[in-house]
Amino acid sequence: MQDEMLDSKQVDTLSQTQKTTAVVIANPTSGSYTQNKGQIEETIAYLQANGWLAALCLTEAAGDAKRIARQAVEQHINVVVAVGGDGTINEVIQELANSDTALGVLPSGTVNVWARETGIPLDNTGAREILLHGRTRRIDLGQTGDRYFLLMAGIGLDGEVTSMVEKKSVKRFGVLGYLFVGTWLGLGYPSFRVIIQIGKRTIRTSAMQIVIGNTQLYAGAIKYTWKAKCDDGLLDVCILRKQNMFGRIAIAIDFLLRHEQRQNWVQYETCKDIKIRTRRRVAMQLDGDAAGSTTRSFPPVDFCIAAGALKVIVPQNPPDGLFSQP
Repeated sequence: MQDEMLDSKQVDTLSQTQKTTAVVIANPTSGSYTQNKGQIEETIAYLQANGWLAALCLTEAAGDAKRIARQAVEQHINVVVAVGGDGTINEVIQELANSDTALGVLPSGTVNVWARETGIPLDNTGAREILLHGRTRRIDLGQTGDRYFLLMAGIGLDGEVTSMVEKKSVKRFGVLGYLFVGTWLGLGYPSFRVIIQIGKRTIRTSAMQIVIGNTQLYAGAIKYTWKAKCDDGLLDVCILRKQNMFGRIAIAIDFLLRHEQRQNWVQYETCKDIKIRTRRRVAMQLDGDAAGSTTRSFPPVDFCIAAGALKVIVPQNPPDGLFSQP
């Protein structure tokens, strides 16, 4: 095991074997790595003891996770294991998309939505058992431009919250930072006029937020796209219509408690692709990371489904309703 960047000779060595090969990508400067370094090393030793050829690969600069993942794909490594949260996973899947290299996860992020969604344990001991004994499945990815998303894209309030959290450096407070900014912005956030094109249909409305989901869970607790399945070849779209302050409070309660009446507050669509244009620039996020904004004129922002684009390792018995195929 090497606590350093994986070089081409190491990758070649991994690729020239009949055993399961894996590259474990971690950021040595993150707090989660510092706290869990011993457990990560134990996990790699455990995988090796169970017949895997696994190597730890530490990033040194921004973009290294993508570069390492791309190198693993080129050398036909079986699994890339992302150590971190949903942002780390999003960076890695940009290179794993449309390849035969599977995504594995050792969750150590702020919320770990993908792990919670699929039932992957949040501790290293449990997560490594999923790597060894889980099931490899193909799932869809959402796509906008040349960027993929695993979980969801958000336009409106959540995009603004994500952008502000990063600018104000309150991300270090974790969930509390997002909750504080979201509550502060949520009551006064102005709705926006939007034109949505789904096939030949055009939807014109005033919205507070639009969530385009490939999966169901949002921020670890809420389900905006509660009907979504990650392998059905469709995107699920939840449009939260304009509301006054009291309506916004009611929406928050209904979604947090997953009341059936939350359906009354939204327009829900499914589609293979969708085009969105707004009258003013509106902030966006992808998998919880800020992703710029919509445009005020043409061209609109395009979202589409990349069916079956990603191989993932998930528990043998994931939560009901997440997959359309048994």
